[in-house]
Amino acid sequence: MPIYECHCERCDLTFEALAPLSTRMKARPCPGCGRSSRRVISAASLTRSAVIRSGASGESADLSRGDVTKLTLPPQARLCWMDDRSASRLAAYQRGRGAEYDDTVASREELRKKQTEPSAKIGHETHLHSPLADPAVFARRRDAAARKAKIAESNQIKQTHSSPKPNA
Repeated sequence: MPIYECHCERCDLTFEALAPLSTRMKARPCPGCGRSSRRVISAASLTRSAVIRSGASGESADLSRGDVTKLTLPPQARLCWMDDRSASRLAAYQRGRGAEYDDTVASREELRKKQTEPSAKIGHETHLHSPLADPAVFARRRDAAARKAKIAESNQIKQTHSSPKPNA
């Protein structure tokens, strides 16, 4: 049975009522004054829990208990410019573990500096979604631009040769 939210205009009280679907539009009595109250639209809250099976034993493990920097987004939620590091950070923030992610990355960076390793490269990866990322597309566009320039040059030469010469 769903829970419906109702509002009494007389005492300005909003309350919840558990009722079957068949009576969803029926007015409910107010718990404060007993008068009939109208149903109002309320915000819906939907959640999804992710569970994975680990190994052959079939034990379930909650995804939120792993390494926070290894969290992932589904492909449709990932923006086209997003590198793996940004996607992992967004996934951590969506799961309420953003501060933990930032602390973990900062502590790993400090440890890397102490061990005098070069720091992890921070920056944008290549845009693999770009048509210019494909060498064949890039070559076709370059060749087309060269042909266009050559045609423009030949048209200019034709215009200079075909113009009438002034009679002296």
